[in-house]
Amino acid sequence: FKYQNIFLPTINQKRTFWEFVNMMFNKPDPERIKKLGPDRACAEWVLRNGGKVVWADGKATADYNLLPSEEESVPKITEIDATDSGISHYGFPHLNDRALKGLSYGSGTLSHVQVSKCFNVTDLGVKEIKALNKLETLVLFNLSAVENLEECKQFLQTHLPNCKIKDAAKQINEKLP
Repeated sequence: FKYQNIFLPTINQKRTFWEFVNMMFNKPDPERIKKLGPDRACAEWVLRNGGKVVWADGKATADYNLLPSEEESVPKITEIDATDSGISHYGFPHLNDRALKGLSYGSGTLSHVQVSKCFNVTDLGVKEIKALNKLETLVLFNLSAVENLEECKQFLQTHLPNCKIKDAAKQINEKLP
């Protein structure tokens, strides 16, 4: 009988364990969406992960415990602020080029979009924004995987002539209209 080490190094196991926990915590719950509606379910998910939501009535919520009871309806969400939140690609698989292409589903309603600190977004992803034909304001900054932001802006300005495109770091503290 020869002894074999059947245990794997623990370094990768720790990462895998926490990734698994994150994945389970962040995955969408179809039953919850069906029961409460997409806006309430989305708000719960965003708030649980440290983000903020702004409702159609203009009120903002950053505390999960301040959501109304499940029996009460919530207004539509008009803005999600995921700055410094724990939102990850597990529950929000839209943090890359495919995500920006997926924004085309909202092309008839999206008027103001900010893409920042998305390190998996490349030039190709930024150019997918061309499908948002109702876009009035686009803010782009801190996109480290974008190689030529100026060329992307020119491309988008050609396809979205009525859109005001901004990219300056000063936009960080400026709120979209």
